[in-house]
Amino acid sequence: MFPGAVTIGSEPVVALAIAVFLALVSIPIARKLAVVENDERLFRTALTSMGLRFLATVLLIIVVDHVYHGITDYNRYLNQGAALAYNFDHGHFSFAGTTLTTAIGPGAVSIAAGVVFAIIGVNKLAGFFVFSWLSFIGSIGFYRAFSITFPDADRRRYALLIFYLPSLLFWTSAISKESVMFFALGISAYGAAAILARRRAGYVFLVLGALIGIWIRPHEFVILVGGLVVATLVRNPDRSPAGGLRRLGSLSLQGGVLVGAVLLTRKLLHSSGIFSISTLSTVSQNNSYGSSVPYSASPLAYPRDLYAVLFDPLPFTAHTGTQIVAAAENTIILVLIILSLRRIRVVMRAARYRPYVMLCIVYSVAFVYLFAALSNLGLIERERVLMLPFLLVFLAIPVAPKGEPARYPWEISRRQAERQRLALQVPY
Repeated sequence: MFPGAVTIGSEPVVALAIAVFLALVSIPIARKLAVVENDERLFRTALTSMGLRFLATVLLIIVVDHVYHGITDYNRYLNQGAALAYNFDHGHFSFAGTTLTTAIGPGAVSIAAGVVFAIIGVNKLAGFFVFSWLSFIGSIGFYRAFSITFPDADRRRYALLIFYLPSLLFWTSAISKESVMFFALGISAYGAAAILARRRAGYVFLVLGALIGIWIRPHEFVILVGGLVVATLVRNPDRSPAGGLRRLGSLSLQGGVLVGAVLLTRKLLHSSGIFSISTLSTVSQNNSYGSSVPYSASPLAYPRDLYAVLFDPLPFTAHTGTQIVAAAENTIILVLIILSLRRIRVVMRAARYRPYVMLCIVYSVAFVYLFAALSNLGLIERERVLMLPFLLVFLAIPVAPKGEPARYPWEISRRQAERQRLALQVPY
């Protein structure tokens, strides 16, 4: 039984040692990334991002202690994780001494915290560093997915967004569902992009990420796999003799994974209507407190959902200090979207040539519809970090500099392409 007298502190010496160890482990990872991408700048970019994540960890603890008066979800993960670590250290692999009743959702995060604490000792800051480092690995997975999708283009814009966007650093820097899911989704996104690019081992990473994340938020992996199936359907077919069989086999395998994910999600969540309108309405009602926003499950309300998830609050609607900070980043996102209109305009055409873009479209559209049901600005701000890596793809689609001829096929409409083809034909 875990002794209640034990408190969960942040022994700075131990925490610093863990941070140094993780930094040393990250150096060869960042070096490998720079070599694979043939971009020396990525080495510095990745390591700087990791350092900023560690700083965000300290900042998050300070904000929670002084702004939210210590009231946060991660406290239960800390307490339950410490109790589980005590059990693990004594050879008891059970929920004894905890209030856990299931290994799904918060229970899965608590178990992960327990495993980490059993290895490094019960240390709040050190544990946060570990989970923050996992989300750092997830960001590398997202970047590699983008790189595989656009191997012949400048990817610097996406690198800066995925490694440095403030909310991605801040909300994934603690022992939380967001940090674990960011890690799992990053691995899965890399696997999905590899599958769509017909690279080997893609399914290994997709399944690995799913096995980790499906215990936290299984419905998000249903969306991801659904997006992968749609992306496979729009992918340019393989014209080789065996291409048709490979395409059929790939679709069959993905369809099986999708059906399995749906059935497992229903079983894990004990619900047959996880995506039903009544379920979304119930979620909205349960979260209508504090900074609540109106919600309707009707698809006609989707534009309002889009505003709530991406832009609410903006500076002129922010009222508290935390809302002002959130409004600052929302303004950054709004400005990025305005500056990226040329890229957004070709999103659907790019999806025809780079099917991972279609996966991102499906995931982003479905995420906005489902998670707007949280109906609480604070929750939406935190949860949307799991959608932003997919949304940021639209803001980084490669296009030729303004005033220069088109460099990529998605910059040219079908009508323009047909005119060019006819112009190049030699008359008899």
